[in-house]
Amino acid sequence: MKTMKYVVGSAVVAGAIALAPVSANAVPIELALVVDASGSISGSDWDLQMQGYANALTAVLPTDSSVAISVIRFAQSASIVQSMTTIANGTDVTNISTFFLGLSQSGNGNVTCISCGIFQAESTFTGTAGRSIIDVSTDGGWNEGTNPNGVASTTGTAAWAVENGDATVLNAIGIGTSAVLDFDYGLNSFSQLANNFNDFEAVLTAKLKREIFNVPEPATLGLLGLGLMGMFLRRRKMAA
Repeated sequence: MKTMKYVVGSAVVAGAIALAPVSANAVPIELALVVDASGSISGSDWDLQMQGYANALTAVLPTDSSVAISVIRFAQSASIVQSMTTIANGTDVTNISTFFLGLSQSGNGNVTCISCGIFQAESTFTGTAGRSIIDVSTDGGWNEGTNPNGVASTTGTAAWAVENGDATVLNAIGIGTSAVLDFDYGLNSFSQLANNFNDFEAVLTAKLKREIFNVPEPATLGLLGLGLMGMFLRRRKMAA
């Protein structure tokens, strides 16, 4: 059993870590993308979501075998639609992008089992990666299965995946104001919100950069800069 405390990532903490970027070559990453396919998402918004994944992955993924991707689709239940696959070259990037563009929506009605997606995502990890990240997207909240914000002893929660499974962290991306983002879990975990499906691609791209390369948000860089400037001015004052 893992003994990891629940620590929600903050801007200051993330900024500090960004001083020493994680090398994609040195730390292989397994990234399980858990995609909301429930019926609350319209057909046109589903297409925008899939286009967002395709474009974001094309823009961000390295091609040096340092990242592997799995895809889990969930609605009233969940299924693994792409097993953990190493991205070793440009063809692999094209293949995963094309896969998303051809992925169909599975949900009937507004039934959303986020814990089902987490459970399936955990089973795709090999247990050998430097970091194993579950990345859940959703436009709402759970109304089927288990509360993903539950305790570690309950199967399917974010805490269960991190404390008792191979996941290092669970992050989330929400779309719209109805998205419930209270279940990110693990050291420096975080959630981000896209205003709508038109904004999803840009937010997802920034999120993937943060997860894979430890690139902080612009606001984080600003806070970090202010902190360093304060230290500099304090030292000058003491020296005078």
